[in-house]
Amino acid sequence: MLEIAEFISPKPTPVWKLAQQCGVNLAVAGLPFDTLKPGEKVGDLAPLTRMKADYEAGGFDIRVIESRPPLNKAKRGLEGRDEEIDVVCELLTNMGKLGIKVWCYEWMTDFNWVRTKMDTPSRGGSVVTSFDVKDVPENITSNPPISEEELWTNLEYFLKRVVPVAEKANVKLSMHPDDPPITPIKGVSRIMRTIDNYHRLLQR
Repeated sequence: MLEIAEFISPKPTPVWKLAQQCGVNLAVAGLPFDTLKPGEKVGDLAPLTRMKADYEAGGFDIRVIESRPPLNKAKRGLEGRDEEIDVVCELLTNMGKLGIKVWCYEWMTDFNWVRTKMDTPSRGGSVVTSFDVKDVPENITSNPPISEEELWTNLEYFLKRVVPVAEKANVKLSMHPDDPPITPIKGVSRIMRTIDNYHRLLQR
């Protein structure tokens, strides 16, 4: 059965009211970065429990979390990646305890989605975001170039740690595509941009 959900930030915004008016009560949630108490990590049970209660108080049932703890060390294979992956494993374990069944992650290192313009005119007088590779700023990253195969190697390392935890927690992993689906961007390769690469992901 197809269900309609909307990305709804953990803090109330006008989208909360708009979603309610449209009859949408299923949330694609963020993570509680802004409400962490001293000593808490974003994947801990307590902040996730509070976040879920906030969504429910607003009339929303969380079906997906589409937000990530910091993962750039894991994506680049740098020292400290195991600690980043530990937080993800804790997040998945606690999502399972709370009945949140899907975690959407991505493998876009250094920068996430990229836009070069935020106010492109569009239909009916609206404005939209847009991207033109020639307008990407030179200083978008200070890190060195990274190859596609390096990203694949680091992703495999990540998945070997994370998949067993997700399976035990009964949480599905959903890989967000690269946005935009081109490679490289200023020397930073992108791998989740084609159907063939998604097949490769599922075979790992």
